Amino acid sequence: MKKAVKLLVVVAMFSFAAVNVNAQKAVKLGHFNSSELIQSMPDYEQAKKTLEDFFQELRATGEEMQKEVERLNSEYQAKKDQLSDLLKQTKEKEIQDAYSRLQNFQANGQQEISAKETELMTAIQKKVKDAAANVAKNGKYDYIFESNGILWYAGDSDDVTQLMKKELGLTK
Repeated sequence: MKKAVKLLVVVAMFSFAAVNVNAQKAVKLGHFNSSELIQSMPDYEQAKKTLEDFFQELRATGEEMQKEVERLNSEYQAKKDQLSDLLKQTKEKEIQDAYSRLQNFQANGQQEISAKETELMTAIQKKVKDAAANVAKNGKYDYIFESNGILWYAGDSDDVTQLMKKELGLTK
C-alpha cells in the first residue's frame, strides 16, 4: 500500500512537471545583420560624409602647420651663419614651439576623429536599437540578436532585417 501511494505521488509529480513544461510559453527569437542595416541607412552615408569632411579639414590644417615648420626651418638654415647667438636661440625656440604645436595637433586630431565618429554612430545605433524594440514589440519577439555577432546558431530564429529596414523607413 505504501508503495502504491509513493508510486501515485511520483506519477502525480511527473504529470504536474509535464503539464508545467507544456504550459510554458514558446520563446520567439529574431535576428538581423546590423552592418547591412546600418550601411543601408541614409544617416550612415551622411555620417560618413561628415566624418570625411571633418578629417579633410583637420588634415588641411595639419599640412599648413607642417609647411610653417618647414618654412621656419628653411629660413633659419639659410640665415643661421649670419645670426647672433641670441637670435639663433630665439629662432630655434620658435621652430621647436611650432613643431610641438604640430605634434599636439596630430595627437589631438586622432582623438577628435574618434570622438566625432562615436558621436555620429551613437545616434545611428540608437535608431537601430529603437527599431529593434519596436519590431520586437509588434512581432511579439522575446529576443532579437545580432546575426553576425555573438549568436552563432539561429536555427529557429526569424531574420527580422527587412522588418528593421521597414521600421527605419528604408523600405516601403
